[in-house]
Amino acid sequence: MRLDLLVSKIKPLLGSKGGERFYACPKIDSVPKGYKNAMSTNRQLHQIGIAVSDMDAAVNFYGDLLGLQLIHRFTAGVRLAFFDLGGPRLMVEESNETNSQSLFYLYFDNLEQKVHELKTAGVEIVEDVRRVYQDDSGLFGEAGQSEYLAFIHDPSGNKVGLMYRK
Repeated sequence: MRLDLLVSKIKPLLGSKGGERFYACPKIDSVPKGYKNAMSTNRQLHQIGIAVSDMDAAVNFYGDLLGLQLIHRFTAGVRLAFFDLGGPRLMVEESNETNSQSLFYLYFDNLEQKVHELKTAGVEIVEDVRRVYQDDSGLFGEAGQSEYLAFIHDPSGNKVGLMYRK
């Protein structure tokens, strides 16, 4: 039997380390250019995982509305979707338990325009765009720039931060 067929038939495995889940997933052959090179043994952010109640709505939200590139979607057994975050990836898992306390931030070159597009699409805006930090010393980037944030809810109620520097 081919290894990829065998792996695709293995059901999700539950790990015992701190209640984490481990899944047997088939090899992904088509990933965004440069993505494989982003994996490293160095201590860097590799993946963020969130739980959602509706996978189709989540794929539409993160892929179509926020413009994240879908790496792959698993629909048999455990329903997972992976999105490219420019190196790290976002793992979205369909679950009955979506009471997440995780928060991550996505950067947009034109935050005001993106928030306007999201409002028009009916996305719940938790906090509209506001300046949160004047970086005069260059602590987080170019000196003299400010950081701006906005917060939205995804279709499952997860809070997502949106940010920009100018």
